[in-house]
Amino acid sequence: MKKTLKGILASALLLVPLALAAQPAADDTLARSARQDSVRVAAPDSTVVDGFAADLAARRLAEAGFANVRAVETDDFTVFTVENDYYKIPAEGFARAVQIVEGAGLDETKPIKIIGTSYKIPEVTMTYDPQTGLWSTTKRLDASWDAVRRQPRLNDSFGKVDINVYPQVSLKNLIITQVYQSLWQLSPAIETSLWPGGKISLQVKVPIYNDGYNQVESLVHPGFLTVSQRFRDPWHLNIFGKLTAGIFNANYIGATLEMAYWFPNERFWVDGKVGVIDLVRFGPSSVLVNGQRQKGPLPDWLEGFWLHTNANPDWTFVWNVAFNYYWPLLQTQFLLRAERYTRRDYGLKFEMIRHFKHCSIGFYLMKGPDRAQHTNGGFRFQVALPPYRRTRHGYWPRVSTSGQMGMSYNANNEQYYYHEFRSEASDNIMSKNYYNPYYINSKLGK
Repeated sequence: MKKTLKGILASALLLVPLALAAQPAADDTLARSARQDSVRVAAPDSTVVDGFAADLAARRLAEAGFANVRAVETDDFTVFTVENDYYKIPAEGFARAVQIVEGAGLDETKPIKIIGTSYKIPEVTMTYDPQTGLWSTTKRLDASWDAVRRQPRLNDSFGKVDINVYPQVSLKNLIITQVYQSLWQLSPAIETSLWPGGKISLQVKVPIYNDGYNQVESLVHPGFLTVSQRFRDPWHLNIFGKLTAGIFNANYIGATLEMAYWFPNERFWVDGKVGVIDLVRFGPSSVLVNGQRQKGPLPDWLEGFWLHTNANPDWTFVWNVAFNYYWPLLQTQFLLRAERYTRRDYGLKFEMIRHFKHCSIGFYLMKGPDRAQHTNGGFRFQVALPPYRRTRHGYWPRVSTSGQMGMSYNANNEQYYYHEFRSEASDNIMSKNYYNPYYINSKLGK
């Protein structure tokens, strides 16, 4: 118990300096960007007009908690960029942005566009059609992005730090004398973005209760330690990507590249992932000298941070590719994924995922070509944790619950085959649907 308390104190001391180090010198990005707002740059093929109403709407969006707000009005359209910072669920934030823009007194005889970004990378475009009076959402970009991307940003997200606490619960049923063994942890993570598309995530796992899991899980020890870069193609072809390097879950270290392409009919898309990984381990040494465990370079109460690389490096190439279909009527996603898993086995995975307002629930079925790979299946879910709206105070690190808490159930209790891993703490079935145009469109106007 004393070791755990000391570990918690040590992790807090490690997290606070890192959070404070990411703070920029300025404390009021909104005021700074407002001073720059008089400089307006036109896209090569657009004519910028004097858009007082657009500027006013942009300031209202920034005051409502949206980050990286930009605005420009041309002869052909009025366009804004917004990024969710106050709202935990992006679709709810975009619905609020639509309300603000609709009440801003803009010229409704020409299209109005709101481009939703994530880490300053454009994800979706919401367009108001003056002929029908309706909003529609798409993954596609057009000339409106080229016109607005050069405008100064209000409420810039640069250097703003979040400390997100991820509750984690693991269950297993491997012994006949007990129904379930469980592991309960709180895993705070520092998450910040210092450049467009970039994200740094530093996570520490703090044990609460450990029944039947290995010794390391009873120690305070690192979780995800990653740097990632998001991007999309510059030719507006609906190609998205993310490159991630660092230490992942399940004790893997390496690098991954994830890509996705959305077809013109955006009910359909393909996504894939390739990577190279190897095993690492945190915790006490497993080497015995004269019958005694080898003492590491860290004090006993920090032994959970002792990193051990693989003594015999065995880098593994992993990949997967999936075809996805989205049924808007029931907000349900169907996908079929082919994959090479972490233990070099192959398999197919079918999933059906229903996306609700604050949770996603999915069922899956897995089968490999090897006779030893028995059919496996189960279910998993992700639940968004309150509060659903989070206030930020300048550049002080913001502490909140994570976007989701999840759990999966392995019905066939498969222990060897079909092992997967995640590249970031925030990767899950719910967050991957955040910027689905049909899901967002169903929330607009509600």
